[in-house]
Formats: sequence, structure tokens, C-alpha cells
Amino acid sequence: MGINIYAVSVQNEPENNNPTYPTCTMTPAIEGQIGASLRSLLNNNGLSSVKVVGYEHNWNDAGAYPVTLMNDDGGSYDGVAFHCYSGSVSNQASFHNAFPNKNIYFTECSGTYGSDWWSDIKWYMDNLWIGSLENFAEVGLMFNLALDGQGQPILPGSSSCGGGCRPIVTVNSDGSFSYNQEFYALAQASKAIIPKDAGGPWGKRIGVSVKGSLNWALRVGAYSTKRLSSSDWNRYALVVMNWNDNAASSWNPQPVTATIEFRGMQATYTFPVGVTTLWWFAAPNAQGLVLPDVGSEAPLLTNSTEAPEPRLGRNVTSSYYNNTKSGVALPANNGTSQRRKN
Repeated sequence: MGINIYAVSVQNEPENNNPTYPTCTMTPAIEGQIGASLRSLLNNNGLSSVKVVGYEHNWNDAGAYPVTLMNDDGGSYDGVAFHCYSGSVSNQASFHNAFPNKNIYFTECSGTYGSDWWSDIKWYMDNLWIGSLENFAEVGLMFNLALDGQGQPILPGSSSCGGGCRPIVTVNSDGSFSYNQEFYALAQASKAIIPKDAGGPWGKRIGVSVKGSLNWALRVGAYSTKRLSSSDWNRYALVVMNWNDNAASSWNPQPVTATIEFRGMQATYTFPVGVTTLWWFAAPNAQGLVLPDVGSEAPLLTNSTEAPEPRLGRNVTSSYYNNTKSGVALPANNGTSQRRKN
């Protein structure tokens, strides 16, 4: 009984000294000492499997603070965690290249009220639910699961999120609730990786590339989920964002027709502007290839980790939770998307 602890973070945002809510600044040296002591305590109390995670702050300092921490006390840490509020998600890859044996966790991001709905979806997919995984993140988390329409509750006097953090789900005082853009982005991504079997493994990202004249229009993540029984077929999934909306000048959403090739066989699918999640099942001993095509062009998305085999998966299924059809009207302009906590 009780809670099984997977990992412990030494300190949330050790470089944050915002005086309006509880913070605790730490140098890499201090965090390293605490991490070493914590690792020893865990090991000596039957908790050697619990991982210790360091840094847990923004992308912008990925080349400094966590690098120093790993160089000085890396033996105590499983890896480091990142937040989205400053810098680029690609900085995760820079850290990975320096410490390829350390795990990377993405553990916090929050939207704020008043931003543009579709711009937020695009940012989340590009940077978090596709982008952070491309840049070696093991997990992805948002800041708040449920708050009210003003971003409450919040500590009195806190400046966190400025005008209020926007949760995944807004819960009103009368018990009604509504899903925000964070929900739809997360739902599209999670559908591709949730275990197929109860207690089974989660999906893992597989390689993918895009070529062709409209390669910029499709932002794609590809995933494979293994099964508990070796006789059951693996699930292969694609998360595809079509952001061909011409939003820089005017709202003019354009669908993109794609040819999906898997083990030498093909199927055609037209992706509307929005996010689409597709999946199918196939024997686990060969690769999936994905070929979106535009007219005579054939942008290529390739899983390069396995050799092709001429067989199509069974039970081809598609799911699109949102695809811009959630009942929220899309704006006629690109708007401004903000992620802010401090």
C-alpha cells in the first residue's frame, strides 16, 4: 500500500528568486551536495530504485547549471529536468550530447489567459509533445491540472503567471468544467503512447523525417508501443500537426494529402489543419515507413530503425480528438502565444 515513488527532484527552479512565492536559490555546488546526501539516504533506507533529478529549470541555461552539476556530482543523479519559460527546446539535445547516459525530463509549462487558442496548440505540439521528445525527453508534464477561470487557487500576492496560469481543465464553482488548449494538445500526443495492455509498456519514439515541397506543413512524431505477449502485434502511431494555415497574412487553412507507406503497402489520408493521431497494429519485427505526398511530390517520413517488410498492419484506426473541431472557433490571425510563470 502507499505511494510508489519513481523520482525525487532536489529543488524546483534553483535559479528562481521570485519573492512573491516560495523559492530557494541554489548554486550547482549546493545542489550537488544535497543530491549526494539524498542519494545516500535513499540507498540506505530501501529506496535505491528512486531516481534523483537535478536542475529542473528553464531551457536557456542548459549549457551551464546542469552541466556543472553533472560534472561535479553526476554520479548521484539520474538526470535533469527542464521547464519551458525561457530558451529553446533544442537545448535539451545539447545537454544530451554532453551527457548521453543521463535521462532528460520535461516537467513544467503553463499557458496564460488571453493568448491565442490555435497558436498555443501549435506551440505545444512543436515544442513539447513532439519537440521535447525529439530532444530526448523521457516524460512531459504541464504545470496545473485543474484551476478555476481566474487561475485560482494561488498564494496571496503571488505574481506567478501574471494574469493567471491556465490549467489543462477549468473547473467552475458550480461544478461544470471545460477543456483548454493544453488538454487537446496533450490528448493528441498521449493517445499515441498509452499502453495497449493493462500494465504494459508505454510507447517509444521512433525516427521520422519529412521531405518534399510541403515538408514544412506537417510536424510529425512517430511511436511504437510493444505488447506484453510476443504473439500480439505492436501498435504503431503517428501524431501529425498540419499547420499550413497561412496565418501570417490571413486565415486560410489548407489540407495536406499524405500517402502513408508501411512495409511496402500504402494508404492515403488527408490531414486537415489541426492535429491528427493515427495508429495501426503490425508484427513487431519490421519497420513502418510514412510517405506524405503532395501532388506528384512525395515528402518522406521514415522510421530508419528497422528493415522494411512487405506487410500492412491490421485494424488500421484513426483518432482525432481535436483537429480544430473542439467547438472553439479558430481566430482569423496568428495571435500571440505566451508561456509565463514568473
